[in-house]
Amino acid sequence: MDGFMDKIAHKLGTAGEAIRANTEADARALKEARSRVRTLESGIEEMKRLSHKCAEINELTEQLAKGAIERLEEAEGKQIPVVTEENTPAASDELKNLIEDSFKKQEDTIHQENVRVYRNVQASIVDELKQQSEAIAAEHLHMEKKVRGIKPIAIIALVFSGISMCTSVTILLILLGVISF
Repeated sequence: MDGFMDKIAHKLGTAGEAIRANTEADARALKEARSRVRTLESGIEEMKRLSHKCAEINELTEQLAKGAIERLEEAEGKQIPVVTEENTPAASDELKNLIEDSFKKQEDTIHQENVRVYRNVQASIVDELKQQSEAIAAEHLHMEKKVRGIKPIAIIALVFSGISMCTSVTILLILLGVISF
């Protein structure tokens, strides 16, 4: 009987160690997942910083263009003689319009690029979190199945240990003379 109990206790000890090892593996996987999330978050922060910097550069470029347009207007007002026919008032207005259109197109292009990059990062984060959630759920299901397999063994071991304890108490009481047959 004791040999059987020793075998059950040994199996329970091994199962407990397996559960402990699986729990440690889950903890490591969770730590790695958190590390990846931190890396992705730092990438997002870097993208935000770069986006703000692009906005600042756009503002500076716009100011520079406005300054150039103002200089052109001042030059028209002073009526500086020009050798070529390209610098007529109509050509000057056309040049201003081309510059303004160019900057508007540049702003639109930069904005579209920023939105595209933001959406790509967002999609990659969502995919990564989904994969991590699925992996954790699968590991949890695996652990749950292992615990279900150990539960009947633990109940049987508890019943046998109760019987063994009752038998030991009965033998002790018989030896002490409290119970006689």
